Amino acid sequence: MSVMKVVPPIEITAASGKIISSNVPETDNPLWLVGTAYALGAKVIFNHNNYEALVANTGRNPETDKVTPVAWLNLGPTNRWKMFNKRQGTTWMIGSFTTNPESIDLTIRPAARINSFGLVGVMASTVRVVMTVPGTATPIYDKTFNMSSKAGGSWYQYYFGEFATKDNVAQFDLPAFNNADIRFLISAPGGTAQVGMLVLGMAKTIGVAVYGTGLGSESYSHVKQDDFGNINVVPGGERRYVDFSVVMTGDQVSSALRTLNLLKDTAALYIGSEDLDYTIIVGRFDRLAMGLPTYDRAEYTLEVRSLM
Repeated sequence: MSVMKVVPPIEITAASGKIISSNVPETDNPLWLVGTAYALGAKVIFNHNNYEALVANTGRNPETDKVTPVAWLNLGPTNRWKMFNKRQGTTWMIGSFTTNPESIDLTIRPAARINSFGLVGVMASTVRVVMTVPGTATPIYDKTFNMSSKAGGSWYQYYFGEFATKDNVAQFDLPAFNNADIRFLISAPGGTAQVGMLVLGMAKTIGVAVYGTGLGSESYSHVKQDDFGNINVVPGGERRYVDFSVVMTGDQVSSALRTLNLLKDTAALYIGSEDLDYTIIVGRFDRLAMGLPTYDRAEYTLEVRSLM
């Protein structure tokens, strides 16, 4: 059993100016230039999104142009911004990640009081989180989290066994300063560092996660069979889900419902347990089912589907 928490995300966009530095280059495509003639199929970057030309055009702004036929197709955020935004127009893109050789090193200035962070879809050996405030040389928070470790149990397993890996990490112990900078260093020496989503915010308790919580994934690949029985598999994406079983006291019910109702259309960070990385998920809840409290005890299930 563990305290169940949800972290409503603070907005991290280019307009908010909260990313102070990043080592992930924004070079997916050339920047859009108003005087350049673009051929059909040309790709550009405009306002941190990638676009593809649907018609040959000059001077047609990818974001504001309303002329028919449409000139540009929004392909979604650039590599740097995929860990914060996965919208392709009005569509949420599943299975997109920010990647960079060796490391992802960025500093965020939330400009708000926060006490929690979560990273999901991580491929790295370590994640280091350092929090500093102006005028103080010593960090007020500095922790390193191992995302892979040697198998234990025997010397043979240690030296020759496979690595045990984690995909997600979340913590609720950030000092709640409103003027701090937070540096995330995701390290993958000799490989490619990857992050699916990064969420920052103030954690809210919504009960206690108990045994009975289930998890899995839904595949969106398609299988087609012809008249001769031959099978053609068309690869598709997948979505993780966690069905949390949660209990709480009767006097917590209204507060928890108020918190969750505000998140029904939002991708938030849900954590069943900090120690069980597979109960950490960024998504929206599809269904909340609660029985009436009995003897000051309420039980409910919360079905969360990944948007990562």
